[in-house]
Amino acid sequence: MRMIDGAVAYGNFTGAFVDELAGWLGGRRVLEIMSGNGLLASMLGRRGVDVRATSLFAGHDGHGRGLLWPVEEMEAAAAVAAHGAWADVLLVSWPTTTEAMARAALEWGDEKPLVFVGEMPDPDVPFGQWPGCASDLFFEITRTEDVFSGYSSGNALDRAVVLRVLPEPVAAWRANKGAAAPRP
Repeated sequence: MRMIDGAVAYGNFTGAFVDELAGWLGGRRVLEIMSGNGLLASMLGRRGVDVRATSLFAGHDGHGRGLLWPVEEMEAAAAVAAHGAWADVLLVSWPTTTEAMARAALEWGDEKPLVFVGEMPDPDVPFGQWPGCASDLFFEITRTEDVFSGYSSGNALDRAVVLRVLPEPVAAWRANKGAAAPRP
């Protein structure tokens, strides 16, 4: 955890990275889930990005110090179900290691990109350094499409990437109406 402009942050949201991300997003509408105190949404919003932020407020996300952007309190998959049709890109930074991110990704589907900032598995990193973001299932059902080169990682696993959810798990999810998070 770090502080940026007095706000709790887990990602390293430098001006250069936020500029790169805003440029990549262009005029697309962004649904940010698990946004905590709305720090990243506020930084993007100040750069003209149309961002709708949602979060299940938790003790570690800094929301108790005040919100930096309007954040709607709701669970990630419910936010995707409610606002996904409006959005062109799903954004998440430093999600928790539960299946909530996998369910949200499956609800999001494979048609539109997902921007992920946080720790990712890396086979070249020494044993014992495991990612602290999302779950194994989330990483099994997504593939990396692009990497943000302007992101300065805070550790060996920290990345900012564009992901795409794989079509097969999405089809199984939809066929089961979200009853279970299927493994690929």
